Amino acid sequence: MAGNAKAIIHLNDNRGHLENEWMRSLVTFNFGNYKTENREPFGSLQVFNEDTLAAGKSINMLVEENTEVLIVPLTGTIFFKDHTGNETYINPGQVQLFAAVKQSSYQIINPYENEELVNFLQVWLYKSETVFIPKMQLFNFDLSQKNQLHTVITASDLNQQAYTFIGKYDGRQKGIYSLQNKNNGIYCFVIEGAFEIQDRLLHAKDGLAIWDTDEIDFEALSNGAIVLLFEIPLYCNKFAV
Repeated sequence: MAGNAKAIIHLNDNRGHLENEWMRSLVTFNFGNYKTENREPFGSLQVFNEDTLAAGKSINMLVEENTEVLIVPLTGTIFFKDHTGNETYINPGQVQLFAAVKQSSYQIINPYENEELVNFLQVWLYKSETVFIPKMQLFNFDLSQKNQLHTVITASDLNQQAYTFIGKYDGRQKGIYSLQNKNNGIYCFVIEGAFEIQDRLLHAKDGLAIWDTDEIDFEALSNGAIVLLFEIPLYCNKFAV
């Protein structure tokens, strides 16, 4: 079944680039002023941005539809605040879930006073159904246990049948992931190192969308390689941010 899978690679160097004096955003899908061919969202995965924010600066985001917002710090601690006044610090080793009803807003702040940059992922999973439960929740993960995928977020935590996993691997260690729902798709993002996933070579900050398969196989090609994996619904009635 894995051999029949279809896939699209999103290389690091081909991501959209939005930047000003104090913020840089590298976007995988069409977002904001970045519009190009063949960068439509992948199923319910509407936004996949890697942002870098200068010390003391903040960004404000508006969610126009019911959306599960996942914030994943890569370097440094960030401060998160939503439109209702809920706020929290998010550290590396944590994922923030903000289930945001349409027309919600939130703010991400670099709390450092000196020249320290913060680097983080913003991941938006769109939910088309009208039944949507808003929430804010912080999830922890521990990569000290290597060579396995760790479950971070399950479908019971979300408003949809989506899952989030992360794993840290030694070189030449292999793994197989079997989908919870064979109608879903998989999005893999390499945070560090290099992997071969479904016979495709991916380096740090490369992404891979995979569908039409029951499982995927992968192999780490470097020590300390880290992969982030999302299983997400493929079909929704919104295909543009």
